[in-house]
Amino acid sequence: MRKRSITAAGMCFFVLAVSIVAATAAPPKYVGLQYDEIGRMVLAPATAPPPGSFADAYQKILADAPSAGPSTPAPRRGGLFGGLMSSITNASAQAEEAGNQMQRAINDGTLTRLAYYNGWVRTDNVVAKTAVIDKCAQHQAIQLDLARKTYKIVDTTGGAAPCVTTPLPMGQQRVNEAPGTVDLTVTSKSVNLGAKTLQGIPTHGSTDTTQMAMTNATGSCSNGSFGAENERYVSNITVPRRMCPLPSGRGTATPVDMVVQGGCKPTMHGSASGMYWMNSNGKLEMYNRMTMLSGESSGQFQSVTQRGNVVWLTKPQADALFSIPPGFTQEQ
Repeated sequence: MRKRSITAAGMCFFVLAVSIVAATAAPPKYVGLQYDEIGRMVLAPATAPPPGSFADAYQKILADAPSAGPSTPAPRRGGLFGGLMSSITNASAQAEEAGNQMQRAINDGTLTRLAYYNGWVRTDNVVAKTAVIDKCAQHQAIQLDLARKTYKIVDTTGGAAPCVTTPLPMGQQRVNEAPGTVDLTVTSKSVNLGAKTLQGIPTHGSTDTTQMAMTNATGSCSNGSFGAENERYVSNITVPRRMCPLPSGRGTATPVDMVVQGGCKPTMHGSASGMYWMNSNGKLEMYNRMTMLSGESSGQFQSVTQRGNVVWLTKPQADALFSIPPGFTQEQ
């Protein structure tokens, strides 16, 4: 199989390319996209759910969810002692529910519903019955409590967009370290897994393995290693950006940023084979399983994302979904 060497500039472009998600128009008469997403952390000896298990996982989350309806506080008892006991009881119940939520997230995963329309993003916590509508151009976030039928409008002007990395202030960088050098070797391999239909959506699978090793370190550089394996099944559905537009300035971090600290200067080496997964840029991944391959957690930790219930939205559907529902009361 043909292998290609990777230069430092090429590697930066390589990582940046897979971090960019481009928008596209929906099919005729449809203006928006919606789908459900289940995210789960898997710790050994537990095993990751396989591709094609979204429907079962979705039903289990709904079955294990607490009963519907807004919670009401326990009635207060009279007097100082009664009030204190009520506060303790409420705090204990809240702590217990928080623990139950964490356990459900570990066992079942977390269920999120995402919708895109007109440059806006709506994120629903299906179990908690809450939602946030991000209207980026308007610098506005609408927070909905679907159970209590209330809403709150938040001005996001000047808010920092996620996933933007900036250099640490000089006072927080490592000090008293001479510039150093390190050999940074990056290898990448992709194996074609073929076609698979998930939730009625045609996908194509691949297993992508990336290894990074820092050796022969001097000065402010340090030796180390990192590795990850991704099994993914990618559809042909192009999704819009999942966040508000990033501000101008320094963009997404690259592998070089992991070692260029305190004057460290890496010399890049590497090879790649396969590279099928680069074609998934901007496409909806119906399944992704990431396994750590380095350090003490090697093979012990996996994160899994499954997607399903994909729906194209008509304009009336999208307009309703991205508006404050009738009968909701505004909170200050």
